[in-house]
Amino acid sequence: MRRVSASVMVTLGLVAAAVAWWAYAARYTVLDSERSARIADVLVTQPVIRDAVAEGLSSALQEALPPGSPVSPEEVDAVALRALDDPRAKEALRGTILNSHRRLIGEYDGPVSVDVSPIAEAGYDALMLARPDLAEDLPEAPPLSVKLPTQNLPKMGWLPERTKELSGMALFLAVAFLGLGLAAASDRPRALGRAGRWALRAGIGWAVFGWALPYALTLVGEPRLAALGAIGLATVGPMIAPAVLLVGTGIGTLLGARAWRLALVALPPVPPSGGPWEPAPPTPGRRPDGERVPTHLVGSSSRQR
Repeated sequence: MRRVSASVMVTLGLVAAAVAWWAYAARYTVLDSERSARIADVLVTQPVIRDAVAEGLSSALQEALPPGSPVSPEEVDAVALRALDDPRAKEALRGTILNSHRRLIGEYDGPVSVDVSPIAEAGYDALMLARPDLAEDLPEAPPLSVKLPTQNLPKMGWLPERTKELSGMALFLAVAFLGLGLAAASDRPRALGRAGRWALRAGIGWAVFGWALPYALTLVGEPRLAALGAIGLATVGPMIAPAVLLVGTGIGTLLGARAWRLALVALPPVPPSGGPWEPAPPTPGRRPDGERVPTHLVGSSSRQR
């Protein structure tokens, strides 16, 4: 019963530790307001974002051209893509993505919309640079409407605070259950080894989930998955040191559990709690095993002597 109870408490402690670890990771990655700028810088370069904006800009330029214009749709598409390298267009996109992420984590309450005027001006200037002969036919930048995938992100300002509370509560439960389980365990090195293996797997698991998987997504041909992978790589920075520390803690705990077991094996056998090493001399009136001799046998033994 003691062994089962200790095993259950250690298991509950490890489950709570896993919840605390992943809640902590979420707080300092995707839910961290300091990550917003880095995420915006990464997404501005992603094809899924650039293609959405370039498509809208190209359509606006083509509609603004007079009928029978010698400019082909392919040439307009190329101009639109070049316009996105203009600092004005980049800054407009970055500001929109930044506000989208800040709205997601509750740092921004306003509407998320693209300031399209700098993008339209950049497209107009790029087209004039490529085809100066169109200056009379297209005297000004055309009206533009762009809808980005990030504009539909929900407002989840409650999530960072709830995640903080969850990580703190889960950490408290993990320490409590693991402490009780270790104290109640008959084989404490084994219980300590379970905790060490969990720490090692959790650290390596974060390396796979937080680094390797997003990197693999950036290599696929699907633009949306590539953008998702780029966001992952942009947000994992603060978790590098904790993950390495967790792996080191796991290795140290496993080594400590191994050393503890070897030390227990090297100890001399524990003497019986009821007496010294050698058996005590027999007590008169009792057999060597301590059982009382019947009274009539004791009397007969005395008369024989």
